[in-house]
Amino acid sequence: MRDVHPIEFLRYVARSHGADPVEVAMGAADALSGVTHDPAAMLVAARRLVEHHATNAPLWSLCARGVTAMDPRAELRSASRALSTDQTASHLAAALPEGATVCVIGWSGHVVDALVRRGDVHALVVDSLGDGGDALRFLSNHDASCELVAPEGLAAAVECADVTVIAALAVGPVSSLACGGSLALASVAWCAERPVWLVAGEGTVLPAQLFDPMVESVRGRPDPWASGHDVVPHSIVSSVFLPGGGPVPAADLSTVPPCPPAVEILRRSVV
Repeated sequence: MRDVHPIEFLRYVARSHGADPVEVAMGAADALSGVTHDPAAMLVAARRLVEHHATNAPLWSLCARGVTAMDPRAELRSASRALSTDQTASHLAAALPEGATVCVIGWSGHVVDALVRRGDVHALVVDSLGDGGDALRFLSNHDASCELVAPEGLAAAVECADVTVIAALAVGPVSSLACGGSLALASVAWCAERPVWLVAGEGTVLPAQLFDPMVESVRGRPDPWASGHDVVPHSIVSSVFLPGGGPVPAADLSTVPPCPPAVEILRRSVV
Protein backbone atom coordinates (compact mmCIF):
# COMPACT_ATOMS: atom_id res chain seq x y z
CA MET A 1 0.00 0.00 0.00
CA ARG A 2 2.90 2.35 -0.74
CA ASP A 3 0.79 4.52 -3.07
CA VAL A 4 -1.81 5.17 -0.36
CA HIS A 5 -1.67 8.45 1.56
CA PRO A 6 -0.39 7.89 5.14
CA ILE A 7 -3.63 9.18 6.69
CA GLU A 8 -5.76 6.85 4.57
CA PHE A 9 -3.43 3.98 5.44
CA LEU A 10 -3.88 4.79 9.13
CA ARG A 11 -7.65 4.82 8.74
CA TYR A 12 -7.50 1.45 7.01
CA VAL A 13 -5.46 -0.06 9.85
CA ALA A 14 -7.71 1.49 12.50
CA ARG A 15 -10.76 -0.13 10.91
CA SER A 16 -9.14 -3.57 10.47
CA HIS A 17 -11.29 -5.28 13.06
CA GLY A 18 -11.21 -9.06 13.29
CA ALA A 19 -7.74 -9.37 11.74
CA ASP A 20 -4.83 -11.06 13.50
CA PRO A 21 -3.50 -8.67 16.20
CA VAL A 22 0.11 -9.11 15.10
CA GLU A 23 -0.73 -8.35 11.47
CA VAL A 24 -2.64 -5.24 12.57
CA ALA A 25 0.31 -4.09 14.70
CA MET A 26 2.76 -4.58 11.83
CA GLY A 27 0.43 -2.66 9.53
CA ALA A 28 0.28 0.11 12.13
CA ALA A 29 4.08 0.30 12.14
CA ASP A 30 4.08 0.90 8.39
CA ALA A 31 1.26 3.43 8.65
CA LEU A 32 2.79 5.38 11.53
CA SER A 33 6.13 5.51 9.74
CA GLY A 34 4.47 7.83 7.24
CA VAL A 35 3.82 10.52 9.86
CA THR A 36 6.94 10.30 12.03
CA HIS A 37 8.02 13.71 10.69
CA ASP A 38 5.08 15.26 12.60
CA PRO A 39 5.12 14.18 16.29
CA ALA A 40 1.72 15.74 17.00
CA ALA A 41 0.08 13.93 14.08
CA MET A 42 1.79 10.70 15.09
CA LEU A 43 0.44 10.96 18.63
CA VAL A 44 -3.08 11.60 17.38
CA ALA A 45 -2.79 8.65 15.01
CA ALA A 46 -1.52 6.41 17.83
CA ARG A 47 -4.48 7.43 19.99
CA ARG A 48 -6.94 6.58 17.25
CA LEU A 49 -5.32 3.19 16.65
CA VAL A 50 -5.40 2.32 20.35
CA GLU A 51 -9.00 3.48 20.62
CA HIS A 52 -10.08 1.23 17.73
CA HIS A 53 -8.12 -1.82 18.98
CA ALA A 54 -8.90 -1.93 22.67
CA THR A 55 -7.24 -5.29 23.44
CA ASN A 56 -4.40 -5.41 20.92
CA ALA A 57 -1.39 -5.32 23.25
CA PRO A 58 1.23 -5.62 20.45
CA LEU A 59 -0.32 -2.53 18.83
CA TRP A 60 -0.37 -0.65 22.14
CA SER A 61 3.26 -1.57 22.78
CA LEU A 62 4.30 -0.46 19.32
CA CYS A 63 2.48 2.87 19.67
CA ALA A 64 3.97 3.45 23.12
CA ARG A 65 7.46 2.77 21.81
CA GLY A 66 6.96 4.97 18.78
CA VAL A 67 5.64 8.09 20.53
CA THR A 68 8.34 8.01 23.23
CA ALA A 69 11.34 7.26 21.00
CA MET A 70 14.02 9.76 20.01
CA ASP A 71 13.99 8.17 16.54
CA PRO A 72 10.36 7.02 16.01
CA ARG A 73 10.93 5.57 12.55
CA ALA A 74 13.80 3.37 13.72
CA GLU A 75 11.85 2.32 16.80
CA LEU A 76 8.80 1.36 14.76
CA ARG A 77 11.00 -0.60 12.39
CA SER A 78 12.59 -2.43 15.33
CA ALA A 79 9.20 -3.22 16.90
CA SER A 80 7.82 -4.52 13.61
CA ARG A 81 10.88 -6.69 13.07
CA ALA A 82 10.49 -8.19 16.55
CA LEU A 83 6.85 -9.04 15.80
CA SER A 84 7.68 -10.66 12.47
CA THR A 85 10.45 -12.83 13.98
CA ASP A 86 8.58 -13.86 17.14
CA GLN A 87 9.65 -17.39 18.11
CA THR A 88 6.98 -17.98 20.79
CA ALA A 89 5.14 -20.59 18.71
CA SER A 90 8.39 -22.48 18.08
CA HIS A 91 9.16 -22.65 21.80
CA LEU A 92 5.64 -23.90 22.55
CA ALA A 93 5.79 -26.52 19.80
CA ALA A 94 9.13 -27.82 21.07
CA ALA A 95 7.85 -28.18 24.64
CA LEU A 96 4.65 -30.10 23.91
CA PRO A 97 4.93 -33.75 24.99
CA GLU A 98 4.98 -36.32 22.21
CA GLY A 99 1.48 -37.47 21.30
CA ALA A 100 -0.04 -35.19 23.93
CA THR A 101 -3.65 -34.10 24.24
CA VAL A 102 -3.77 -30.33 24.59
CA CYS A 103 -6.75 -28.30 25.79
CA VAL A 104 -6.94 -24.78 24.34
CA ILE A 105 -9.60 -22.09 24.12
CA GLY A 106 -10.61 -19.64 21.43
CA TRP A 107 -8.17 -18.43 18.81
CA SER A 108 -4.48 -17.66 19.13
CA GLY A 109 -2.10 -17.48 16.19
CA HIS A 110 0.81 -18.64 18.34
CA VAL A 111 -1.10 -21.64 19.72
CA VAL A 112 -2.56 -22.93 16.45
CA ASP A 113 0.79 -22.42 14.74
CA ALA A 114 2.51 -24.52 17.41
CA LEU A 115 -0.09 -27.30 17.15
CA VAL A 116 0.26 -27.44 13.36
CA ARG A 117 4.04 -27.52 13.57
CA ARG A 118 3.95 -30.53 15.88
CA GLY A 119 1.42 -32.60 13.98
CA ASP A 120 1.48 -35.41 16.56
CA VAL A 121 -0.73 -33.84 19.23
CA HIS A 122 -4.51 -33.83 19.62
CA ALA A 123 -6.20 -30.51 20.35
CA LEU A 124 -9.39 -30.15 22.39
CA VAL A 125 -10.57 -26.68 21.34
CA VAL A 126 -13.01 -25.06 23.76
CA ASP A 127 -15.21 -22.51 22.05
CA SER A 128 -15.16 -18.85 23.09
CA LEU A 129 -17.55 -16.50 21.30
CA GLY A 130 -17.23 -18.54 18.11
CA ASP A 131 -13.43 -18.24 17.93
CA GLY A 132 -13.07 -21.92 18.76
CA GLY A 133 -14.68 -22.75 15.43
CA ASP A 134 -12.13 -20.58 13.61
CA ALA A 135 -9.28 -22.38 15.37
CA LEU A 136 -10.80 -25.76 14.55
CA ARG A 137 -11.11 -24.90 10.86
CA PHE A 138 -7.51 -23.70 10.72
CA LEU A 139 -6.22 -26.85 12.40
CA SER A 140 -8.39 -29.12 10.25
CA ASN A 141 -7.23 -27.40 7.07
CA HIS A 142 -3.66 -28.14 8.12
CA ASP A 143 -4.40 -31.79 8.90
CA ALA A 144 -3.98 -31.36 12.65
CA SER A 145 -5.93 -33.71 14.95
CA CYS A 146 -8.57 -31.67 16.76
CA GLU A 147 -12.16 -31.51 17.97
CA LEU A 148 -14.42 -28.76 19.21
CA VAL A 149 -15.53 -28.77 22.84
CA ALA A 150 -18.68 -26.95 23.95
CA PRO A 151 -18.26 -24.71 27.02
CA GLU A 152 -20.22 -27.19 29.16
CA GLY A 153 -17.59 -29.82 28.39
CA LEU A 154 -14.70 -27.62 29.53
CA ALA A 155 -13.98 -29.40 32.81
CA ALA A 156 -13.96 -32.88 31.28
CA ALA A 157 -11.70 -31.69 28.47
CA VAL A 158 -9.18 -30.32 30.97
CA GLU A 159 -9.24 -33.58 32.93
CA CYS A 160 -8.51 -35.56 29.76
CA ALA A 161 -5.71 -33.26 28.58
CA ASP A 162 -2.02 -33.52 29.37
CA VAL A 163 -1.64 -29.74 29.36
CA THR A 164 -3.92 -26.70 29.21
CA VAL A 165 -2.76 -23.72 27.15
CA ILE A 166 -4.04 -20.16 27.63
CA ALA A 167 -3.10 -17.34 25.25
CA ALA A 168 -2.61 -13.88 26.74
CA LEU A 169 -4.09 -10.93 24.91
CA ALA A 170 -2.11 -8.70 27.26
CA VAL A 171 0.16 -9.39 30.23
CA GLY A 172 0.18 -7.21 33.33
CA PRO A 173 2.28 -7.31 36.50
CA VAL A 174 0.22 -9.98 38.31
CA SER A 175 -2.39 -11.17 35.81
CA SER A 176 -3.14 -11.47 32.11
CA LEU A 177 -6.11 -10.50 29.96
CA ALA A 178 -7.41 -13.44 27.92
CA CYS A 179 -10.49 -14.48 25.97
CA GLY A 180 -13.67 -15.36 27.82
CA GLY A 181 -13.58 -18.80 29.42
CA SER A 182 -9.81 -18.73 29.98
CA LEU A 183 -10.13 -18.20 33.73
CA ALA A 184 -12.51 -21.14 34.06
CA LEU A 185 -10.20 -23.31 31.97
CA ALA A 186 -7.09 -22.39 33.96
CA SER A 187 -8.91 -22.70 37.30
CA VAL A 188 -10.17 -26.20 36.55
CA ALA A 189 -6.69 -27.27 35.43
CA TRP A 190 -5.15 -25.78 38.58
CA CYS A 191 -7.68 -27.58 40.81
CA ALA A 192 -7.07 -30.82 38.90
CA GLU A 193 -3.31 -30.32 39.39
CA ARG A 194 -2.72 -30.23 35.64
CA PRO A 195 -0.14 -27.89 34.08
CA VAL A 196 -1.39 -24.51 32.90
CA TRP A 197 0.77 -22.89 30.22
CA LEU A 198 0.44 -19.20 29.40
CA VAL A 199 1.51 -18.03 25.92
CA ALA A 200 2.72 -14.42 25.92
CA GLY A 201 3.89 -13.38 22.47
CA GLU A 202 5.96 -10.38 21.43
CA GLY A 203 4.54 -7.05 22.57
CA THR A 204 1.96 -8.46 24.98
CA VAL A 205 3.74 -7.41 28.20
CA LEU A 206 2.40 -4.03 29.31
CA PRO A 207 3.15 -1.82 32.31
CA ALA A 208 0.38 -1.38 34.88
CA GLN A 209 -0.26 2.14 33.53
CA LEU A 210 -1.47 0.60 30.26
CA PHE A 211 -2.62 -2.85 31.34
CA ASP A 212 -5.08 -1.64 33.98
CA PRO A 213 -6.85 0.83 31.62
CA MET A 214 -7.06 -1.88 28.96
CA VAL A 215 -8.76 -4.24 31.39
CA GLU A 216 -11.05 -1.48 32.62
CA SER A 217 -12.05 -0.58 29.06
CA VAL A 218 -13.40 -4.07 28.33
CA ARG A 219 -14.51 -5.25 31.78
CA GLY A 220 -15.45 -2.02 33.55
CA ARG A 221 -19.15 -2.48 32.97
CA PRO A 222 -22.16 -3.59 35.03
CA ASP A 223 -22.07 -7.04 33.38
CA PRO A 224 -18.38 -8.05 33.08
CA TRP A 225 -19.50 -11.65 32.42
CA ALA A 226 -20.74 -10.44 29.03
CA SER A 227 -17.49 -8.70 28.09
CA GLY A 228 -15.98 -11.76 26.41
CA HIS A 229 -12.75 -11.37 28.37
CA ASP A 230 -11.22 -12.85 31.52
CA VAL A 231 -8.41 -11.80 33.80
CA VAL A 232 -6.23 -14.80 34.69
CA PRO A 233 -4.00 -14.42 37.78
CA HIS A 234 -0.43 -15.58 37.27
CA SER A 235 -0.65 -17.46 40.57
CA ILE A 236 -2.53 -20.31 38.83
CA VAL A 237 -0.16 -20.45 35.85
CA SER A 238 2.47 -23.20 35.85
CA SER A 239 4.73 -21.97 33.06
CA VAL A 240 4.99 -19.15 30.54
CA PHE A 241 6.15 -19.10 26.93
CA LEU A 242 7.80 -15.90 25.74
CA PRO A 243 9.53 -14.84 22.51
CA GLY A 244 12.85 -15.50 24.21
CA GLY A 245 12.04 -19.04 25.28
CA GLY A 246 10.01 -21.25 27.56
CA PRO A 247 8.67 -22.83 29.52
CA VAL A 248 9.71 -20.52 32.34
CA PRO A 249 8.09 -19.98 35.76
CA ALA A 250 5.32 -17.41 35.87
CA ALA A 251 7.43 -15.44 38.35
CA ASP A 252 9.88 -14.74 35.51
CA LEU A 253 7.31 -12.44 33.91
CA SER A 254 8.41 -9.78 36.39
CA THR A 255 11.82 -9.72 34.70
CA VAL A 256 10.43 -9.03 31.22
CA PRO A 257 10.68 -5.29 30.47
CA PRO A 258 7.33 -3.88 29.32
CA CYS A 259 6.90 -1.11 26.78
CA PRO A 260 7.16 2.51 28.02
CA PRO A 261 4.19 3.64 30.18
CA ALA A 262 3.04 6.11 27.53
CA VAL A 263 -0.31 7.05 29.05
CA GLU A 264 -0.63 9.88 26.55
CA ILE A 265 -1.78 7.37 23.91
CA LEU A 266 -4.89 6.64 26.02
CA ARG A 267 -6.31 10.16 25.77
CA ARG A 268 -9.17 10.43 23.34
CA SER A 269 -8.52 12.63 20.33
CA VAL A 270 -11.03 15.28 19.28
CA VAL A 271 -10.97 14.10 15.65
